[in-house]
Amino acid sequence: MPARFLRVRDRPADQRAELRQLHKIDPWRNVRILELVTIWCICSWMAMSIPILPVRLTCYFLAGASIQGLVILMHEGVHGIMFRNRLANRWIGFLCGLPAGLSITAYRVGHLPHHRNERNARDPDELENFSRNPRALSLLFCLTFLFGELFGFYRVGPLSASRGNAVERRAILIEYALIAIVFATVFVVIPFRTMLHIWIFPALFARQLTNVRTLAEHVLTGHDNRLLATRTVVSNRFVSFFMCNLNYHLEHHLFPAVPWYNLPKLRRLLRLELESAGAYTYRAYWLFLKDLARFVVRAWGPNGRDLPLQLPVR
Repeated sequence: MPARFLRVRDRPADQRAELRQLHKIDPWRNVRILELVTIWCICSWMAMSIPILPVRLTCYFLAGASIQGLVILMHEGVHGIMFRNRLANRWIGFLCGLPAGLSITAYRVGHLPHHRNERNARDPDELENFSRNPRALSLLFCLTFLFGELFGFYRVGPLSASRGNAVERRAILIEYALIAIVFATVFVVIPFRTMLHIWIFPALFARQLTNVRTLAEHVLTGHDNRLLATRTVVSNRFVSFFMCNLNYHLEHHLFPAVPWYNLPKLRRLLRLELESAGAYTYRAYWLFLKDLARFVVRAWGPNGRDLPLQLPVR
């Protein structure tokens, strides 16, 4: 897919005005930050107040989904599309990543090369750069599903400093120092048993949700075609709320300067073109996981080494 696909001026005339409108930043839409924090607080209070396991598990899940949603909004700050002001993008984005212990500068250093080198040999997120053997890949998928945060520690965590320039390394050091101070203070002030309910258990759910999202976005898609290298999971409004629409991941990769609240509109604008190209789309994450599990099982069956490295187009 040629790079000009991503330039508004090279798109069909009937799309240009709408695409320009979709690129406009509306800072007030980021009230989603307060909504997610409110849900997290309410769920934390309920988890501490109602000692019933199903209630607590539901609260941990929703609180974890809120933490993950905040990280996705930090990701908007990484792309400079949360606010029009660069410092607001950095520091409000930093606060969004704080509950997950993420430095926004480290995330930027690790994440932007993924956009520039989507699914090629220089993509830091590309698992096929480790191996193209279906059996080895199936193990990597399982490890990512269970322990993806360890891979993330390299991709967008403190180790990103080794790939940054001097200014970025200094910013990463400052941000992780602030994170360490905040975490140390919180764990001194708040009893550990309380932290289990309001942060530790929810953070485990947030990590698992992130692992699923990470796998769904790119694994076993196509190469050398921007329309086929990324997967969208349309899902439902509940999922899109907590994902801040990043489940529309193909649309995000095609036009990364479109803010999160306009991605569904971008999907509708490009729908016929994407369908004609055979773009990867799932209706739900469980359907993706089912197909991924089928790939893992088949990889260890007869002729598993010859298994195509693509899931079927849905």
